[in-house]
Amino acid sequence: LGCATVRAADGTIALELDARQRTSVPGIWSAGETGGIGGAELALAEGELAARAIAGAAAPAALVRRRARLRAFAAAMGAAHRPGAGWTGWLRDDTEVCRCEEVPAGCVREAVEDLGAGDVRTVKLLTRAGMGWCQGRMCGPAVAALAGEGASSPGGAAPDRRPLSCPVPLRHLAELPATDG
Repeated sequence: LGCATVRAADGTIALELDARQRTSVPGIWSAGETGGIGGAELALAEGELAARAIAGAAAPAALVRRRARLRAFAAAMGAAHRPGAGWTGWLRDDTEVCRCEEVPAGCVREAVEDLGAGDVRTVKLLTRAGMGWCQGRMCGPAVAALAGEGASSPGGAAPDRRPLSCPVPLRHLAELPATDG
């Protein structure tokens, strides 16, 4: 959709969001993992902030503080557990890279080194890495790095072309059953 992105603390690509969960594209708000990995509680807080912004309602200070605290924790965890430089060289060939399709690092390396795969798409076609249930959302960065397109390659990783989310019409949200939470 053309929204601006930033590099999250863990090195992944995330949408650039303002305090009200707005993207750089007018009329598009985002919440949850599209703004960086942070867990369910953060996604709920961001979803509520986005909903209030869309409705033109003020955000309670407690909600703003909760989101800030959760996002800060996610950033600290991402920075602390980000893989070190040259991490792809640490992987043994039997290390499973794509859990959904059970593709080990050796198969990805073989696709690149022996079969001539020059990009992630070709690696996926030759190995099925990234074609399982998660559609590469979990293994995508690792497969890209092993294919020479990851964050450790010159220029860094490009944002995934597959959307992390899809638009949800407000009428669908309005039809959800009421909850006590």
